[in-house]
Amino acid sequence: MSIRAADETTYIRSLSKRAFDIVVATAALLLLSPLILVISFWITTESSGPILCRRRRYSANNVELDIFEFRTTLVDQEKKTLEHRLYEPQRATGVGHVLRRSGMNKLPQLVNVLRGEMSIVGTHLFTTALSKPFPSLDLYDIRPGLVTWMPACEDKREIADAAEGICPISCDRYYVENSSFFFDMKILFRTLLSKATYL
Repeated sequence: MSIRAADETTYIRSLSKRAFDIVVATAALLLLSPLILVISFWITTESSGPILCRRRRYSANNVELDIFEFRTTLVDQEKKTLEHRLYEPQRATGVGHVLRRSGMNKLPQLVNVLRGEMSIVGTHLFTTALSKPFPSLDLYDIRPGLVTWMPACEDKREIADAAEGICPISCDRYYVENSSFFFDMKILFRTLLSKATYL
């Protein structure tokens, strides 16, 4: 395959993935809007403070992002430094426990997907910048995802060749090297099945 043909393939895959993200994120926001309203109301009845919280995260390519989540802890807990959190367990609210276990605390990140900062399926988000940014491998623009390969990986041998040990970076590397529409569907399907047990 020539360099020009490879570039065209990469461009088409990038456009296809972006189109998929927009369609799915828009449909999910519309279909889940009643659930989002219920969750928002539930949060306000359990504790005072904002419904959403904004967190600073980094992509595998060290792109700095502000992502949105439903607030799952008391407001004063959100303001604590990382050092304090290590010595004092976070005081999650009742709805916070449910949202975390089901993954529904991430629903507001559908807005990040529409803004082009994230994908439905992608790599991990990190709390700090990586010392060695993850290479894009020239497949297409790598965006962090609402759903990632590691939780969906039922057989850890599937990523044995990605890197030593099972960790987010090795799973991200495997995902990028094997990325395709059908692989995304496999990850999404497995994740939905696993989360359905909490609903």
